[in-house]
Amino acid sequence: MRSIAVIGANLAGGRAVEALRQSGFDGQIVLIGEEPWRPYERPPLSKEMLWDPSNTADNFFLQDDSWYADNKIDLHLGMRAEALDLASGEVSLSDGRLIPADRILLATGGSARKLNIRGADAANVHYLRTRDDAVRMAADLVDGARIVVVGMGVIGAEVAASATKLGCKVTAIEPLAGPMIRSLGPQFSQWLGEEHRNRGVDTRFGRGVSGMRVVDGRVSEVELDDGSLVACDAVVVGVGIAPEVGLAKGAGIATDNGIVVNRECRTSHPNVFAAGDVAQQESFFGGRIRHETYQNAAEQADAAALAMLGHESDYCRPAWFWSDQFDLNIQFCGHIPVDAEVTVRGQIESNAFAAFFRFDDVIVGALTVNRPAEMSIGKRLVERRHHASADQLGDPDFSLRELLKPAR
Repeated sequence: MRSIAVIGANLAGGRAVEALRQSGFDGQIVLIGEEPWRPYERPPLSKEMLWDPSNTADNFFLQDDSWYADNKIDLHLGMRAEALDLASGEVSLSDGRLIPADRILLATGGSARKLNIRGADAANVHYLRTRDDAVRMAADLVDGARIVVVGMGVIGAEVAASATKLGCKVTAIEPLAGPMIRSLGPQFSQWLGEEHRNRGVDTRFGRGVSGMRVVDGRVSEVELDDGSLVACDAVVVGVGIAPEVGLAKGAGIATDNGIVVNRECRTSHPNVFAAGDVAQQESFFGGRIRHETYQNAAEQADAAALAMLGHESDYCRPAWFWSDQFDLNIQFCGHIPVDAEVTVRGQIESNAFAAFFRFDDVIVGALTVNRPAEMSIGKRLVERRHHASADQLGDPDFSLRELLKPAR
């Protein structure tokens, strides 16, 4: 094997090229990205880069520019991969060049889902996916601005918190019963919704958006599905992403809700691998899933790099993510079955607590708020499919580390 092409200069793509060199591969590595920037961290886009408009992505790059030259990574930035020719082992670029590749990693991520309503393409309607998106959004998040946030998943909730911190008057619209309800479950979604309300966010849960009224190319009012109108200076939409599967489909590679991979991160073609937001993988809890988390993109990229080099690789882990909103550090690992038993450790009203979710006495999920040390244990309990009683998990005097000790 002489050459590897990594398509997607994002976290997954960036971590993959690092892992390839660290694992001893000395052949050609080409990293292809549509943005003009080398790989950077995306979590700051909804926080630090909005809090300080003078901020740049300079502090968030994965590596210095010189690292790529020193490690002989051939960067093709501001460039789109148009097609894969798997018979000849080549990647076609938007400028007409052909890149030879014995192995290909698709780290193509996803694009922000757009609202299919009138006014959704106005100049002051923002979708947050890239550094440039954050720069444009920050220009509208000024003190006193009326901001409507549509969708209260992780991105929407974080932007709502950041805009409130900046002095904006925020109205949050969410069709479901509360923020981040798919991740946190009903009980803790309700708690988070109350925290946003307590800090001044006008929350409209159980409501959808039916249209936008545009004046001089900008949205001036958002119309809800109950007929009410919300005046605004800008709109932020966070309704999820659509996985970028076009390259894979065009090459005849199996796709579903993403690019289908096995536990080696290998697609239906033996020389093509996928990692990150775009990869539909085997779920730790059964079935298949696509994780949109920092942890998954970084760790799956490492696993894919090993597999491309022929090393043993077996990637299948529970999802873990964090979210910083206001003064709340929220972390979650695992999943929450509908009939899970919930045990809370600490007081929810203190905003410093942990919650554990059990199914048949097996810990399948762990949530912490402002208690990161307990998440470091909680992740291991979930990964080991550990059994524990409600009395043990809920007792603040019981050390959770005792559960990690091997049985005598």
